Order: sequence, then structure tokens, then C-alpha cells
Amino acid sequence: MCGIAGIVSENPDLYRALLRMVSSLVHRGPDDEGIEYLNGAALGHRRLSIIDLGGGHQPMFNASRSVAIVFNGEIYNFLALRKQLESEGRHFQTRSDTEVILHLYEKYGEDCVMHLDGMFAFGIWDIVRKKLVLVRDHMGQKPLFFCETPVGLAFASEVKSLLASNLVEREIELEALYHYISLRFIPDQYTLFKGIKKLPAAHRLVYENGKLRIDRYWEFSCLDKINGTEEEITDQLDHMLFETVKAHMVSDVPVGSFLSGGIDSSLITAMMAMQSDKPISTFSIGVKEEDFNELPFAKLVAEQYKTEHHEQVVQADLVHLVPKMIWHLDEPSDPFGVGVYLVSQLASRYVKVVLSGDGGDELFAGYDRFSGNRLADLYCVIPKFLRKSLLKELIDKFPEGFTYKSFSQKLRWLNEMSLLDDDGDRYAQSMSFLRYTEESKSRLFT
Repeated sequence: MCGIAGIVSENPDLYRALLRMVSSLVHRGPDDEGIEYLNGAALGHRRLSIIDLGGGHQPMFNASRSVAIVFNGEIYNFLALRKQLESEGRHFQTRSDTEVILHLYEKYGEDCVMHLDGMFAFGIWDIVRKKLVLVRDHMGQKPLFFCETPVGLAFASEVKSLLASNLVEREIELEALYHYISLRFIPDQYTLFKGIKKLPAAHRLVYENGKLRIDRYWEFSCLDKINGTEEEITDQLDHMLFETVKAHMVSDVPVGSFLSGGIDSSLITAMMAMQSDKPISTFSIGVKEEDFNELPFAKLVAEQYKTEHHEQVVQADLVHLVPKMIWHLDEPSDPFGVGVYLVSQLASRYVKVVLSGDGGDELFAGYDRFSGNRLADLYCVIPKFLRKSLLKELIDKFPEGFTYKSFSQKLRWLNEMSLLDDDGDRYAQSMSFLRYTEESKSRLFT
């Protein structure tokens, strides 16, 4: 990952704020730093070198120095785009994917994003037009925050970078906290700080002449139902996943894999191993408690695909990690982030890039709450007055149990879900830490 930051303002004194913003992003890009003071704006960048290790310095300019860019991410189809652009007579000074975006902007303007396949967040300053264009990738993999101030607009990869500018107050946004209690994440656009906003996934922002415009450039659409046998559909999915993993492995540095031993990470690891002529590095975190420990499964996969496997058993006392994790996260997050932090720390000793199975459960309905929602529909054949009174009283008498997701816990959860008629309420209830309802949250915030 890299870190980007920028300020659009006619006040040159504010450019000192950019130095503080960029300094707060060193952990995102230890390999290089770049800061440019331009006509009406200043851009900053911290780089983690993945592609074109020696030639990808940023901020990067086009040949006429009329456009500058700061970029975080990776463009998976940049080689094909470069080939097409070169066939049109365009010349490249580097081998980086960043330069491809500059050429696309020269050709297509704000619509350059329509041609990109990847994970990205970038800011383009059009020096001639004095126009800022911010873009975030289709699924929101790469972060991008911004804030409007009385003296201009600032943006950065992290909230802490904007706070370092001293252009925005550290004041809690209660509406964001209200949503977080139910969802365990803060929805797009919101942050926990008043005045600081996320640029939502698949959106672009244009700031010109003091006016702000945000629009959505891509909509997710469900594919038509695929006809075919189970074997044919499985083969098609296998091919799509294989090609996706292949695209993600394009790098000038070694690429590793997080390996939990579950279906998602094991599948990614297997496909990486099939496409690599060297053993890939895999990384796993385990715990002493048998109910939660997946290390034995991770070891089986590592042995099967002959990976260079690295693992670490986590101790019970992790309290000392909390301050540093909070500093990195900027705002509340899922508690399972502790595991991600630890395995990332382990992997950073060996590689710069890893692939993971994150998102697989969301795409393929792998969590219990998805199947539980369907089960709740079937459970609703029992009259509601019985579920609300007699069955609830009976279930509440069941012993809680000491294992993770015990039978009594699942039964209690199922009954609670069945009492909610709205799918959105069911989802929020399934995600909430303390089973907060809209009614209980309203009492909490008044």
C-alpha cells in the first residue's frame, strides 16, 4: 500500500500542513516520499514499491507537466492498456501502472476510470484547469478521505493524516456511531469525525472553482442466471478465480498469502501455488484454545502445496496491542481485526504483498447469519405470538453454554431474528454486538 495526501488552496502557508499530513503516512510507504507544490494545490505521496521499483516516484507528471497524480493501489490491466496507448503513439517514461492513468486522463478526462480494472485510490491535479479529480475503486478496497474547510479541500489515505493538517476539529460524528453500533462498521461516506468524509466506493469527486461534485461512475449489477450443469458452472467459476488470482500476482516483488485453513484462503493459496515456479510464502495465526485454532488445517494446505509456511501462536494477553491498533484503524472496526493485524505483522518480515480470502464469505454466503436468515423464514411458520412469548420464555431457560456458538445461543438468535419482519433490521440485528434494535439505540442516544 501507499499513502496519498493533498490540499487544494490558494493559501501557500497551508502547504506546511501537507508536510505533517505526509509524515503521518510513513507506515504506508517506507520506500520513498514525494511532495510537490503546484499552481493552487500541493500533492504528497509515501510509496511502497511493488511495480517498477526504481521508476515510479510520485507525484508523477505527464510529459508537458500539465497534470500531476498521486496514486495508491494496483491496476491489473495496466499492461494491456499500455500496449493500446503505445499503439496510438503515446510514449512512456516508466514501467509503472501510475503513468498509464496519466495517459488515460489526457485521453478521456474524468472518464479515465471507466477503463481501469484494479484496486485504487488516486488524486489528479489538472494544473491548467485548476481542477482536482479524486477516484476510489469499484468495491472500495483502497481508502480515501476528504474534508472541506474554509480555506479549501484536503484529502488523504487516512483520517489521521487529515487530523494532522489541523484543518478539521476532532469532534465525534454521532450519526456514524449510531450506525456502527448495529453494523460493526461505519457506512460509506461517514467517518467517526465531523467534517471528514469517505469518498464512497465506485465514486469520483471533482473540485473546481471552489465547487464540489461527487458522482457514481459504476453500479454493481447481478449477472443473469447461468444455465448449465453443476460441473459446468463450477468449471466456469474455477476459471474466473484462477484468472483473478493470476492478475493479482503481477508484481516486481514476491507475493505471499494469508492462510487460515478455511476454504477461501486455502483456495487462493492453491491457485497461487499452481501459477508460481517458486514456493510461495504463507502466513497463519493460531491460538491455544482448540475451539478457535485453525493452524492444523493451515498446515495441511501448506504441506499439500509445498509453501514456505510461517505461523505464530497468539498469547491471551493482547491488551498492549490496543493503542497501536486504534492508531492504525483511525475509527472502530471489527474485533477480528486483531488477527489481521498480527498476521500482517508476521508477513511483513518476509514479503511486501499478500493475497487473502477476505470477502469470500460475503460473496458466497459463508457466514452463519446468511443461512440463519433463510432458516428464520422457515421458523416463521410458527405463529408470532408463540415465538414472542412461550418459545422465548422456554429458550431463555436453556443454559448459555461455554462453547463458541452453542446450541442455546443459536436457538436464541434464531428466535430473535424471526421476530423481525424487515430484512434490513434482521441484518443489523445479526451484526450488532449487543443485539441493539433501533428502539434501544434511540434510547441510548437521547
